Amino acid sequence: SSGINAEWPLRPGYFNKHVGENNGIPVVNPMLRDPQRVLANAPVMGYDDEFVTDGMKHFDVIMLGVNMKGWHLTAFELLERLSHVYHMSEIWAFAGKKYKKVAKRVEVDSELCDCVRDIDSNGLSKYLQLTAFQIRYPGITSGNTTVTDAYLGGFLDYHISYGLEERPKNIVKSLMSFDFSGTDEELIEDVVNNLVDEAGFEAEEHDIYEEMKHSREHWEWCKEELKGLLTPQLVYDTALFMHCQLNVQKQF
Repeated sequence: SSGINAEWPLRPGYFNKHVGENNGIPVVNPMLRDPQRVLANAPVMGYDDEFVTDGMKHFDVIMLGVNMKGWHLTAFELLERLSHVYHMSEIWAFAGKKYKKVAKRVEVDSELCDCVRDIDSNGLSKYLQLTAFQIRYPGITSGNTTVTDAYLGGFLDYHISYGLEERPKNIVKSLMSFDFSGTDEELIEDVVNNLVDEAGFEAEEHDIYEEMKHSREHWEWCKEELKGLLTPQLVYDTALFMHCQLNVQKQF
């Protein structure tokens, strides 16, 4: 389910061409200053249909929101925002192909789909809340007091590099028992103290000119990391969730 935490796929046709605004796909709210951290339905991203290519549609959305306060990945640089969107597009494309096979083999009213849809018990709702905090407050779960003390004293934006690590396993128990019913301000201290993971975080100043000198080598590394995250399990889990969730109303 780790692919189901960003934006709605470019074309609903990846999964179900009839799906609309009430799609039942919970996602992190891209408006990062809104009180509601997680949305019950993935918002339509507003792609410009006059563009023909997926790439141009993605680029247009990112550029329109680049200076919008609190929109999307505020702590990411422009290239990192673009790489995230394109990476998610890869996930949707792969999962869209798997979706067709899953739809033929898994009944929407099966016990498996019942389990998939029970996002409170299977941990997805908690995972989305945690992800929302980590996007809004980069490094909040790192245990790095230089960063976390700043959040405890008031909001502070940090630059973060594109996160390539899988979700650390050491906080699963704490996450499942964590109560996210509260505002950001009310929960920040509890998140800092009780949801420390193994991912690590360094709030470093970035020398963009130095990085540009080695951009080719860095991208080769980054590309392999991105490919490594696109596992068969991720693709299957995403396709399965989409199948069980998007087709339940049609079934019942």
